[in-house]
Amino acid sequence: MESLQNSLHAACVVDQKDLNETVVGAVAAVARQSLHDCAELFGITVRLAQRFASMALQGEDRRSEVDPLADLATTPTALWRVHMTLDDVTQMQRGRAAPMPPHLERYRPVLKGLNEQVVLMLLRYATQPRLAALMSGLGSREVMEAMSSAGCSTLVQSAGHLAHPLVSLTLNEVYLDRVFSTLSGLPVDPVLRSLVARTLCSWEDCVEISEALDRELAAPRPVRVTKIGRPTAVFLPPGEADTIRQLIAHGVSTKAILQFTRSEVNSAQVRRLRKASDDQRPEPADDDVVDPSLPRTHDSNAAVWGSAVRRLLVTSIFAHQRVLVSLGLPPHAAFVEAYEFYATHHRDPANPLSLSRLISAVFTPLQDGLVHLGHCSECNTMHLSHDGHHNGIECPVCALAKFNKLGRPSSFRTGNWGSAPRARSGEALMA
Repeated sequence: MESLQNSLHAACVVDQKDLNETVVGAVAAVARQSLHDCAELFGITVRLAQRFASMALQGEDRRSEVDPLADLATTPTALWRVHMTLDDVTQMQRGRAAPMPPHLERYRPVLKGLNEQVVLMLLRYATQPRLAALMSGLGSREVMEAMSSAGCSTLVQSAGHLAHPLVSLTLNEVYLDRVFSTLSGLPVDPVLRSLVARTLCSWEDCVEISEALDRELAAPRPVRVTKIGRPTAVFLPPGEADTIRQLIAHGVSTKAILQFTRSEVNSAQVRRLRKASDDQRPEPADDDVVDPSLPRTHDSNAAVWGSAVRRLLVTSIFAHQRVLVSLGLPPHAAFVEAYEFYATHHRDPANPLSLSRLISAVFTPLQDGLVHLGHCSECNTMHLSHDGHHNGIECPVCALAKFNKLGRPSSFRTGNWGSAPRARSGEALMA
């Protein structure tokens, strides 16, 4: 079962890279013909369309040693997000769609190829809504259920009739500056590029996530009920046993599991599941039990919040968790699922984080209101911050750029941002 899950996660990463290439190529193809048409069709700024057009020209230059579009497409995470509604699925089932504006009709072949690949990719995960959410950012169970009940050939054939792309770019001009223009001239590490891409978030989306988190924290917490006279291995809540097995596999203690789940699970049930897990796997626990990269200090959580790279890791896992919560998954189960996806294919060996450390340093303080969500208007990224650990520069992307780990916005962009640029907000969105 574990090997099957790992193979599915591997397929997610491959699909993300494949669609990266298609999306980047489609945007560049339209941008080379008309910047304003590209901005209108894909919902991006004219300046971002101009960047894609210039990168396409640079890739065709024989004197150029690198192809920036190909380099961008190899980022090991999605640079896009699927935007599909039930209305889109209904239109594809009926084989009808709203006509495109006349001046955009010439881009129909580009849009057709893009939408068909998006639909084919989602159909592969029609029975796995969690993996589909982690891979595409589509947090709508209703859309996935509608696609699974529809005819596959009908959806694929009708995808080309839609008048709009089913994906939207999440990257922006600042992201391109960050990953392509370091002062040292050295290339940005792919893992770091992936982390920055996963934390990209508009102000509106960040406010929506913050409000959903506020409602979640304001909801009454379940009270642990002691059931006398009932067998301890039978009355586990649905899906809770799988989450506990995952926690046990990562070496989380019984006490931490009970505090983390906050449900009707008792210590006898956890011990029984732990014994069954030990019988099936007599080998020692995995390397996540001891985290060698974290210094042994009196406040071990400071090692998580004291590093900008680790704060990026924490925020990227949090972003995955919020997508899974939107599918109806409990917050603690979504946190474990998001960590599994991170640990399988996006883990940085230089900055490993154990699940037990994340629970004590991130999830528990988040539930207690000590960890807050913030937004950087310069980088257009979200980030988590802890009340007890202040790091000077609130945004980890800005902090990494200061130490030349990432590039800085070009002087042209900085000088022409707008008539009244927004100042970078260091205040938390949550009270």
